[in-house]
Amino acid sequence: EVHALVGENGAGKSTLIKVLTGVYQSDEGEVRVSGEPVRFARPFEAQQAGISTIYQEVNLVPLMSVARNIFLGREPKNRFGLIDFPRMNRE
Repeated sequence: EVHALVGENGAGKSTLIKVLTGVYQSDEGEVRVSGEPVRFARPFEAQQAGISTIYQEVNLVPLMSVARNIFLGREPKNRFGLIDFPRMNRE
């Protein structure tokens, strides 16, 4: 499932995304996941709830594939503890 957020410059799109992903804390209002209110203190908590962001402006590691950049730091592992590249590319 893919969602898009559009608006004029300065409308608060980046700020909203950072609140949704645990980078910033909100001043008011609430975020709900599956109908339950949540408050993420850090991005890892948002990722555990299935919320993550891929920023278009940043190319984290230019020599890595898109999939490796997306999964950087949370690569799926196989039963031997090695990075599961086929699974990474499927997901």
